[in-house]
Amino acid sequence: MKHVRANLLLLGLSFAICCIAYPSLLWAIGQTIFLTKSNGSLMTGMGQDGTQRTIGSRQIAQSFTGDEYFWPRPSAASYNATAAGGSNWGANNPKLRDRVAQQLGPIIRYKPGTQPRTPQQDIEDWFAAKPDRAADWAREYSVAAANWAMADSTNNTYGLQGNFILAWAEHHPDLIEQWKNANRAKTDHPKPVDLIPLFFVSFARAHPGKWPAVVEVKQTDGSVIKQVEPVAPDASVHANFFDMWLQDPANRPKTADLEPVPADMVTASGSGLDPHITLRNAMSVYQFDRVAAKRTLPGGNAAKIRNDIEKLVRKHSFTPLCGLVGEPLVNLLELNVDLDRHFTVPSVR
Repeated sequence: MKHVRANLLLLGLSFAICCIAYPSLLWAIGQTIFLTKSNGSLMTGMGQDGTQRTIGSRQIAQSFTGDEYFWPRPSAASYNATAAGGSNWGANNPKLRDRVAQQLGPIIRYKPGTQPRTPQQDIEDWFAAKPDRAADWAREYSVAAANWAMADSTNNTYGLQGNFILAWAEHHPDLIEQWKNANRAKTDHPKPVDLIPLFFVSFARAHPGKWPAVVEVKQTDGSVIKQVEPVAPDASVHANFFDMWLQDPANRPKTADLEPVPADMVTASGSGLDPHITLRNAMSVYQFDRVAAKRTLPGGNAAKIRNDIEKLVRKHSFTPLCGLVGEPLVNLLELNVDLDRHFTVPSVR
């Protein structure tokens, strides 16, 4: 009986110390000394209705897509804090190359004074110089082509591009016949991704130098719908063909003049939720120039705006562990909130 009482007393003391006293002590310290951090490092701001609202956490990245803001690192978790994780794609993974190319193609620049035209103009001319460039791309960049074909697909539909491929095959039955001859063991109907190489060969033959782009078409009732049409090289060509253009030895003299891209601008963090970017990223021509241009009022002093924004960025920069490790970082949410506080975004009329 004495041993039972001792064990019960030990159990009770362990429960009181480990489950009540210790957590309560930590909670009290957090709520008195580390109040903000213990509650999620939340930031609040004034909403449109004049009330205070939570706008985010200093420790969790969120997506900023407007040109007037600095952009975060890419996120394999789509900035969802409940799904933190990295893509685990290696440097030679075609999926990573395609994502980076999609990001860089429309915005990549040459170093000042090195080339008379933009990379985007050179990509367009290079694309149009070979009538069946799209067919070559579909053969050499099968992952990128599959991503294009299924860009907006869901569980119940193939999306605009996928349905366009199927509709094209219906009007060009030789595609289905070629696929069946090459896949005699298969009895089901081919999916859009199965027809990609054949589709682009057929499309390039029918529309040399053109690209099947998603365009907006205004209807007679004033509504706007999206559909796929053959068009001259556009922004989607910049994105899809940037890597192929970059790898072409004929373009080497031009690609050598491209502005360097900060690594953290195109690579995701291990969690996909890193709230920081490097100062080098923030001050690069791909970020700083875009933000400064968008924050400059018509007729305003562009040089002063650039100088003031640079001061703000450097004010928010810090080096981890009191400057002992790594390069300077910037907390993106804090910086963008401060941008809105100090710099007006010109209204579009």
